[in-house]
Amino acid sequence: MKKIMLTGLSPEVTEESVRVSLEKLGPVRSVSIIRDGDARSPVVVVLMDISDEQAFSLISRVTDYWHDGHMINARLLLH
Repeated sequence: MKKIMLTGLSPEVTEESVRVSLEKLGPVRSVSIIRDGDARSPVVVVLMDISDEQAFSLISRVTDYWHDGHMINARLLLH
């Protein structure tokens, strides 16, 4: 299981929208949206049942991706 952190998403992001987008790449176990701090910059943590290679591919494809007026970044969390 891989834990991926996404930043730069729209403040209107929902757990369902993240799940639908990422399920195309692999099974999504859970989606948590953290809105503490700057509400305009939520942090999304996703648990996915994917391999190391799939996680690297996902992060490579999503990082520095411009979407809906925001620069999205993805990081693989080790814990």
